[in-house]
Amino acid sequence: MCRYAHRVNKYQRRRGVAVLVLLMMIAAIGFRFVSVNNGSTLNFAQIAAKAQRARLAALAKKEYSVIARAKLLVNVALPSHEGASAPATPAKLFVRPLIRHLVVGFVPYWTVPTLVAGGQASVDITDSTELVYSSVCVGKAGTLITLTTDCANGMAGLASPAFGSFMQLAHMNGVRVLLSVQTIDPAIIHSLGTHAATLAPTLEQNLSALVSTYGFDGINLDIEGRGPANRVGYVNFVRDFSRSLKSANPSLDLMVDTYPQSAASSSDFYDVARLSHYVDQFFVMAYAMENGKRSSANSPLGSATLGWSAAQTLVQYRAVVPANKIILGMPFYGLNFATKTNLPGSKLVSDAPSARLYSAVVAAGRPALWDVASATPYSVFRESDGWHQDWYDNSVSLALKTALAQVFHIAGVGVWAMSMEGGDLQMLNALTGENTPLKLPLATSVSTG
Repeated sequence: MCRYAHRVNKYQRRRGVAVLVLLMMIAAIGFRFVSVNNGSTLNFAQIAAKAQRARLAALAKKEYSVIARAKLLVNVALPSHEGASAPATPAKLFVRPLIRHLVVGFVPYWTVPTLVAGGQASVDITDSTELVYSSVCVGKAGTLITLTTDCANGMAGLASPAFGSFMQLAHMNGVRVLLSVQTIDPAIIHSLGTHAATLAPTLEQNLSALVSTYGFDGINLDIEGRGPANRVGYVNFVRDFSRSLKSANPSLDLMVDTYPQSAASSSDFYDVARLSHYVDQFFVMAYAMENGKRSSANSPLGSATLGWSAAQTLVQYRAVVPANKIILGMPFYGLNFATKTNLPGSKLVSDAPSARLYSAVVAAGRPALWDVASATPYSVFRESDGWHQDWYDNSVSLALKTALAQVFHIAGVGVWAMSMEGGDLQMLNALTGENTPLKLPLATSVSTG
């Protein structure tokens, strides 16, 4: 373009300026101009809409392309029409083992005894790169609080014999264990962001005492805010927390949980582009993406309307975040909807679906149907209060999302939460890509002395 500009003569340059001025005048009096393509009259709103349609068409083409490539990696013939029986899980989920990648699993405190029953490491442990113990709770002053049952139990669980066995078995198998600290309280989140310079180091010191005592390999920040009010403050908090954590022990990992839409919106709580300078990994919570008014997938692979999906999430994240920092989080649970009819996409009787563990879905033994657009299974049934639908992920739908992560060359995949799959080996194979997960060096514990 620069070379071309030098060849434009003086008359052409002046004519260009005149045309620009004329267009500005036309815009000021009527916001209209004549299209050079077909002579039709368009206003600027229509031009913007046309550009938006072109952008969405390109995005749809991109989504179709990456999903098509992911499907080629999975050894399953997928149904082509809505409501067909969901495909059976083959002996081999993938055409060939996927490239080794990170596998991250959250471990809620109440599941720890299950993972170490009998003194043996479960496959949930051995087939992982990192496990995240969930969780302890942060308060306004950067302290650790136990005001609710979950907060108290999460803290108490650290001192249990089961947790000691869990940590030992994880490290024996080369699996890193992170400590998750969480809050969804708007007042606490505002305080952390407003007073980041003092509260970030305070929280880090409180957590480092637990890291040292129990041998954790890093920290997971599960601080879930809403809207842009604390967006800048949270970046400052993570920056100061990271600096404090890494100065104490550079080998400790810092993982931050984020929403699937965070990379696409400048009004989201998480500014992932800026946060990426201070974190080692993002656990992108690519679930809870249901429609809200109709029965729909919890974690759709794609969307017929370019709505929320794993494909759109990764397109958007890859545009602003280094690939080696992205973990695509997937669910070992589904959603139960009370619906008005037995049809997929039915309007809801209640706006609040309830969680349904994958193990519970399997135990119910209902026929699994297939939703083509989201590439997930669902089941339809009646109860005393009317129609219900379970929308969930199984080994095939998870394998498709793991394959999608491979297409985008991101660091790996993760899951909320371990044990919810009931020890189903195929569910775990779907995460690993039927290959050995990458292992990371264990961290050296921080000394509080």
